[in-house]
This record gives sequence, structure tokens and C-alpha cells, in this order.
Amino acid sequence: MNKIIDQTFKVAIYLRLSKEDDDLSCSSGAKSESNSISNQRKLIYDFMKLHPELELYDEYKDDGKSGSNFDRAEFQRMMKDIEAGKVNCVVVKDQSRFGRDYIDVGKYKEKIFPKLGVRFITINEGYDSLSATSSDDLAFTINSFVYDFYIRDISTKIRTNLTAKKQNGEYAGAFVAYGYVKDSNDKSKLVVDQFAADVVRDIFRWKIEGLSPQNIAVRLNELGIPSPAEYKKLSGSNYKTSFQTSSKAVWSHVSVRRILKNEIYLGVMIQGKRTTPNYKTKTVVTKAESEWLRVEGTHEAIISVRDFELVQELLRDDTHCRAGDVTVPVYAGRIYCGDCGATAVRKTVSYAGKRYVYYVCNANKHDKTVCSRHSIREDILGQVIYQTVRHQIDLLLDVDKALRQFENLSWEKHKLKQLDASIEIQEEVVRKNNTLRLGIYEDLRAGLLDRSEYESLKKELAERIAEATAAIEKLNKEKREILDGVSKQQSWIEQFRQYENVTELTRPMVIHLIERINIFEDSNIEIVFRHRNQIEEILRFISEQTTDKKVLAMPIREVG
Repeated sequence: MNKIIDQTFKVAIYLRLSKEDDDLSCSSGAKSESNSISNQRKLIYDFMKLHPELELYDEYKDDGKSGSNFDRAEFQRMMKDIEAGKVNCVVVKDQSRFGRDYIDVGKYKEKIFPKLGVRFITINEGYDSLSATSSDDLAFTINSFVYDFYIRDISTKIRTNLTAKKQNGEYAGAFVAYGYVKDSNDKSKLVVDQFAADVVRDIFRWKIEGLSPQNIAVRLNELGIPSPAEYKKLSGSNYKTSFQTSSKAVWSHVSVRRILKNEIYLGVMIQGKRTTPNYKTKTVVTKAESEWLRVEGTHEAIISVRDFELVQELLRDDTHCRAGDVTVPVYAGRIYCGDCGATAVRKTVSYAGKRYVYYVCNANKHDKTVCSRHSIREDILGQVIYQTVRHQIDLLLDVDKALRQFENLSWEKHKLKQLDASIEIQEEVVRKNNTLRLGIYEDLRAGLLDRSEYESLKKELAERIAEATAAIEKLNKEKREILDGVSKQQSWIEQFRQYENVTELTRPMVIHLIERINIFEDSNIEIVFRHRNQIEEILRFISEQTTDKKVLAMPIREVG
């Protein structure tokens, strides 16, 4: 590159600094000097002093940008100046500063720059497109492969390290879910943000009380509570989101629903929901739920398992408020036709100046040939439900008193042992069937099974594994609910003590205690209570633990 050249070239100096090169400043202020921006600049200016035909037009600096692609602001600005005819020479310290993707680097070197009449110089490799020989081109190509392999290797190491952190329950994200902050002593751990956590608790409580996500959002905005995005900004975060459509983010039904469905509030860390296919593309791919990395007990829970599961059920029911109301009716989503199983709908009738509210079979309402009306007045229904629920609460508290004569939390400990044993059995079923699945594949390859037999057995084994996996999830769900009370030194039944002195039915009471209410002809109703299996087990446990066998069996269903 020492040849004397008469032509003057308008030079673009391109500088780049990236994280994958380990050349960004670290906390101690140390920096890899050979790759620092200042060193790149000095090297290029010294080079240009030896080449009077090179006249500086502008400097383009991408600080902290990856070399794996060319989606860089300053690089794109340089290309616009080249296309505008303002620049006809690009000088970089070395090929890696220009880029590390050998395909794209080659495209610029072989096609784009020659087409635009641009001279390309990489100082460290001694490459100058104006005088390059075939040997120079070969060396350039080899260097491109080396730089590409380097970033591939770095990308693999980073992915492996992040996956390991996530599998250990360490937080690896940039921004934390609303309600938590990163621990100042360990950025991979989460701690509760008390202000935001109280808002999260209110959101769950309001949902249980009957508010829709939209009405919860309206209430939060009326109270002047900053939305998650605004709260992050007020806390000094540079958080940005594509969901925000105005200068100031407000609460919406979407942001409320996102909080209501987030398991992080149970102390569960779920990461790895999305990924990119490889280091060369930014296309984000959503993983199947089975591939998510889920670790329990990584941080303090804000919401109890019981309340979280109730809210998920309410969201699935998708009940709606009446026009002008803020909350749904007390029994919404709980009343069904006892004969056909259809939901019962609320109907208002005015007669002689009075207003009457009835529940009727929804199937019959739409088609009179289906089922029958099953009509019952709301006030009568409410009286029967209240008296029955009142009786059920009294029975629950009587059982709680009976349990107190034993070791603290004795039934909970007994039940946890049973659940662990059941989980172990189901896990063994999964292991055995996975082994069998591998065996039948070997039999297929050995010719002991034909393709039809193999597919039939494979389907059968897959069904067994799916059933066992579903059973494990159900058992773990029950276990989490009991553990939630144990961690607070609270018996399973004590959680219902809050309703001990109630004088009227409330939405939370109905949601916590009643699974469904079946209505029949002649105003007969059947109330199916939640946790009936646990209640039966507790009664058996008491019977086994005491010599007094006079404990009365608790009615599981009340019919009025």
C-alpha cells in the first residue's frame, strides 16, 4: 500500500467497539487497549499521514455494536454518504472492525463496494482493494472465516452460560417484572419492591372481588398509580416497550392481565420463552411451553398459590360485568343447570312496579326444545347459599379445632408425604415408558416390529407418558397449595377463618369456597364445595389419629 497514487480519495473512517470482543470498558475502568476506539482512531490517522491521497470526509463510530450483522446506525449513515457520492474510500483498522459475518463482509468487498467505486482498506491485514492481488483476496477470505468462527464461538459460550444461569434459577434478563427489583448485592436474584408488590396484591384482590381487567386498569389510573412502564422510568430505568402507543404509558387491560397470569408472583422463575435461531439473525422465535426453563422457590412470593389458581380459573371463565356495573355479580361463573350442565344466565323481570332477578338455563333460553327453564329467583338462591355456606364454614372450623389436639400442621405433613409418594410413582411411570419407547425403536430397526406396530405402540406409550405427566402437574399443584400454608405456619383450614363472622355473601367467599351451584326444577339447588377431597382426607386422618371415633362425617354436597 506504499504505491504513489495521483487520485484523491474522500475517506470514511469506520470505528467499531463491541461486547463480544471483550473490548468494552468494565467496572474497574480497564479496557482492551488494542481494540479501543481511541487506538483504532490513532492507528488510522497515522496511516493516512503516510498516504497523502487519502482526505478525511467523516468519522463513523458504532460504540458497543455487534459485528455479526450490519444493522448499525453509523454504518448505515456511512453507506448513505457513499451512495450520495460523498465518500469513495473506507478505511478500518482490521476486517473484524468492519464485520465478522464472512458472507456479508464478502458481499461488501466483492459486490457492493466495487459497484459503487469504493476503495476498501484494512490496515492490519495490509489489504487495499486498489492494488489487491489474488493472494491478498485469498488471505482476506481466510481472515473472514476466522473472524466469523470467533463470533460463533463467543455466541455459543454466551448462550451456554445464560442457559446454565437460567437452569439454576438465576435471573438473566435486563428488566425485572413489576413488583420486584434486582438484589443490589446479587443482580441474578430478585427481591420484593414493596410499593409495586402492594399494587400487585391489590390487582389480584380486585379480580377475586369481581372486577374485570379493564375495570382494574381504570381504577389504577384513577388512583394515579404509575403503570409498570412509567414506574420503571421513575425508578431510573431506560425501559422501553413496543406496547406503549403514547408518550405516557397508562394501565390497560393488557398490562393487568399480564400481571394476573405471571407465575413470577408465586416465587417461580420462568425464563427462556423466546430465542433466536443463531447469532446471525435477530428474528425472535417463541419456544414451546415444554421448553421453558421453570425453577420454583427462587425468590419471595407476592401472591399465594390458592389466590393465583383462583384468578387463573376466573380468567378462563371470562365473566362479564353488566352495563353500568364495576364488578360481576356475586355468583357469576358458578351457577349451572343441574340437568344439562349448561351455564345459568341472569335475567331481570319487572312486574307490578317491582324488579325481580332470576337465573335460568342458558341452553333452554336459546332453544326451548332443549332442557327446561330451571328458573330460580336470585334472592331465594342467595338465602339458601348463605345458610349452606355458613354451615360449611362452621364445620370447617370445627374440624380445625379437632386438628389442634395433634402436632402442629400434622395433617399437612401427612398429606405432603402422600403427595411425594404419588409423584414418585408417576415419575417412575414416565421413566419406564420412555425406556420402552426407546426399546420399540430399536425393535423397529432390528425388524422385530413393522412400521404399523411401531406407530401403534409409540402412540400408546406417548399417551401413558402424557397421562402421568398431567397427574404429576396436578399433584404438584396440590402440593404447592399446602406448602404455601406450611411456609406461613398456617393450617390448610385456617385460611377460611376470615369468613367466620360474615353476615352476607361476598364474591371472594363464593370464589374461595364454592366450585359450582347446580339448579334444578322446583327451585332445588345443589352446592358443590371446593376442597371436598381434602376435607374427606382430613376427617379420615382425624379418625385414624384419635381413639374417639365420634367425629361426624362432614357433608360434601348440600342440597336445598
